[in-house]
Amino acid sequence: MSAIDEETPDLSERRWRRRSLWALFLLVPLTLLVTSYDDLKEMGKSNDFLPVDVAPGQSARYGGSDWQFVELRTVTEGKKSKSLPENSVPVIARFIVEIGDPDLKNLWVMCSIRLVDAAGRSWLPTSVPGLPRPAEGIETCVTTIFAGVSKGNRRVVEETYLVPANVVGELRPTIGMRTERPYYLRFARPQ
Repeated sequence: MSAIDEETPDLSERRWRRRSLWALFLLVPLTLLVTSYDDLKEMGKSNDFLPVDVAPGQSARYGGSDWQFVELRTVTEGKKSKSLPENSVPVIARFIVEIGDPDLKNLWVMCSIRLVDAAGRSWLPTSVPGLPRPAEGIETCVTTIFAGVSKGNRRVVEETYLVPANVVGELRPTIGMRTERPYYLRFARPQ
């Protein structure tokens, strides 16, 4: 036997090498998917992906409670305009919530009420300097969680935002909670 015959792989060995390389194209992505499955599932619980549209004046069950969007109003009285950025407007979103399941500490985890414009930009609630404090009985999403509620209670939930003045007319509120994600509520503005 010559040295050339020993170095040249036979046909079956070449076939197995080729099959092994093709198997890598399948096994590497599959391995990445299996090892990252828990991370992908966790990411789905942290982000709003699938909207559930709610018509004006209607309520929707979400996080064990019935949510109804009441109004989105700009605040003109009692604000100190010098403390706000130029061309910005304070906006308040108000909801009426009828508590279904009072276990809000578990159901309303990561409660997030956002305002979204037509371009998909969103704003989170913020503290706006110079605005008067909310009236007695008005809560935020987070304060309602710790308010000690019972089934059938009706709560007024408000959040305050600071948004550009040119987008106020197209804003829509959305609500997301960890227990309901990837679904979230997207409310239409009242007529």
